[in-house]
Amino acid sequence: MDPNQMPVSGVKAIKHNMVAMTKLYDSLSKNCFKKCVTRFSQPDLAVGELTCVDRCTLKYMATAKIVTEQMQKAAEMNMQRQQAMQSVMGSNRP
Repeated sequence: MDPNQMPVSGVKAIKHNMVAMTKLYDSLSKNCFKKCVTRFSQPDLAVGELTCVDRCTLKYMATAKIVTEQMQKAAEMNMQRQQAMQSVMGSNRP
């Protein structure tokens, strides 16, 4: 779909996702670098540092996925509750 023809809500969602991914990447980079890179005397990462960065990145992304899934489930449950409340309120009207 041409971005110029997308509904405003679609464009906002894409922008929101891009901002969220940028924040995730920034946070991952800072945290894994702080945790794993300990020596600055070499121009390249040591084998132990590379292993640490790989593991840190995998754990960080797995955790982000779990958190996102849980937040989506919570949002869906909240939406269902709101719909149920609206249907109850609508059926109580004369």
